[in-house]
Parts: sequence; C-alpha cells; structure tokens
Amino acid sequence: MNSLERLIASGNGEKLDCVPVAPGIGHYAAIKAKIPMTKVAWDPELMAKAVLFSLERHGYDAVSPITDYGLGTECMGSQVCIKDWEQIWVCEFGVQTPADLNTVKLPDPMKDGRMPVVIGCEQILVKQVGDEVGVNGGLSGPLSFASSLRGTQRILYDVVDNPEFVHQLLDLSLEASKAFGKAQIHHGGVKTINIYEPVATMLSSSMVEDFCFQYLEELIHFIHEHGALVLLHVCGDTTRLLNRMVDIGVDIISLDVDVDLNTAKEIVAGRCSISGNVATQHLATLSAEQIYEEACACIDKAALGGKFTLSSSCEVPYETPEENIDAMVRAAREYGAELLKAW
Repeated sequence: MNSLERLIASGNGEKLDCVPVAPGIGHYAAIKAKIPMTKVAWDPELMAKAVLFSLERHGYDAVSPITDYGLGTECMGSQVCIKDWEQIWVCEFGVQTPADLNTVKLPDPMKDGRMPVVIGCEQILVKQVGDEVGVNGGLSGPLSFASSLRGTQRILYDVVDNPEFVHQLLDLSLEASKAFGKAQIHHGGVKTINIYEPVATMLSSSMVEDFCFQYLEELIHFIHEHGALVLLHVCGDTTRLLNRMVDIGVDIISLDVDVDLNTAKEIVAGRCSISGNVATQHLATLSAEQIYEEACACIDKAALGGKFTLSSSCEVPYETPEENIDAMVRAAREYGAELLKAW
C-alpha cells in the first residue's frame, strides 16, 4: 500500500497497513533544505525541490506547497515580510479604513503575486509524486484572509463596531479564496485543499457562525463542486465547534493540541476524518523518544476504526530537529501497524 492508497483507504474507513502520517510541513522544508525563503517564495521549482527534499528525507504520506496567510492579500494592498530563514508574515495591512474597500481589486491567481508560484509548485509535485503521495493545496479561509487584509486585532473590534463593513470584507475575501482554490484544483492538479482558519476560535459561538462558518460553508461547497476534498485547520480548542465543522461539509478536520482526540472521535463519530495532534511546541523542544511516545498516544486515542491521520497540531516549527519528524513517522509505521492488526 503506497501513501496515496493509504490516505484514501483511511478516509473511507477501510483496513490499513499502518496509520497514515502527514505532519504540517511548511517553511521547515525550505530551511532544512538550506534554500532561503527569499528565493523559495518566488520560484516554483525551488519550492518543489525543498518540499521533495523533506519528503525523501522523512517518508511521510502527503505534501503541499509552502504557503502563508499573506498569499493573495499582498496583491490587494497588504505587505508581507520575507526573510531567508524565517516564516513569512504579513507586516502591513492593506485595508486601513472601510473606504479602502472601494479601491481593492480581486487578484488573478494565475498572474498576481506569489500565487502562481504555489500553483507551479503543485504542478511539479503532482507530476513527480502525485501517483504515490497525497498532494494538497492550501489557502486561508475567508475570515483569516480578511484578517490579513485588515489585521486580526482590528477585525475583532470591527465585528462589534462595524459588522456591515466586516461582511463586505468577508464577501471580497470569499471570492479571492474561491478563485485561488479553483486555480489550485484545475491548474495545480491537487485533489485536496487545506483551508487554514485560525481566527475562528477568537470569536464567540454566535459570532463565529455569522463571521466565519457561513462563509466557510460556501467556500467548502465551491471546492467540492470543483472536485476536491477539504481539510480544515482551526487553531486552538475547537471542541465546541466540531459538530458545526462537520455540518459545513469538511472532509478532514485538523486538530490543534488543545482538543482531546478521544473527545473529537466521539463527537465526529465517523462523519469525517480527523488529523492530529502532536504538539508543535513539543516537536521543537522535546527529544525524539518523547515525540515517539506522544505520537503513539495520539494513535492509541484515534486510530482504531480508521479515518485518522497522525499529524502535528499546527505547522511544524522550522527549529524542529529532523529526528523528531522521523519519530512521528516511525510511530505511525511501527506502532500504528501493530495497533491496526487488532482492528
């Protein structure tokens, strides 16, 4: 069973040879390959080289291009900071006032900013390993995209002080997310889109419905209509949101370390797959043996019955020792295989 077959079988709840493993490898790949992000961010071949270097080094089951929350927003007035050996972040926001919405235009994912680099990287990944390994795309959810245009702190005030403006900004962000997702599916060739929506847990249950889930639901349905699955990652404790995340059509829920896998497995009840959740802070700071034990504990909680992929709780820190990723993969291949024999 190759990696792609393993991921598909897991998603269908079928028998497996071992637990699938797909840590959230992003900037880590470029830094371990010793290729500076100032070059990777603008060159699809270099980005694919870094991603494939990490895949060959560790042997996990799925890959994706190196993305960040600024993708797309830098074409709409925001500015990103790109340094050689660091993660990319938004350093200046394009929508300073509600009036700025009148001048913001939707970008073309095939022409503008760094989006064509991501799509070009996906094309290379699909061509080189797509028959054997899962290749996922990636984009910000509408709320997080809007936060990269406006700033997270400002938008949290805006949902109270000027909700109409926030909805206008979210409408624009949704269209940008749709366009980027569609381009990754039809031109990048990916079969799964990872949506990252970390701001959701900062809102109350009523606000998250109005300012996040209704837009996410439309985006997820749009991606499904174009033939791809959706993995949704929301940072923090999403326990209170899990039922709603299933309801809006998510195929895979990526869980942060704050969510207990036993509880998540009970709530989700096989309606979708779950992915998680070796703590990213532990990956950067603990020993390989400690990571192996933590990964085995995740497998114990969630692997029986399938529909589970061992992963990190968020993007793997670039400071993570390579041996700690090896430990995750070893836990899935060895301990995961032994556990599933009893299933």
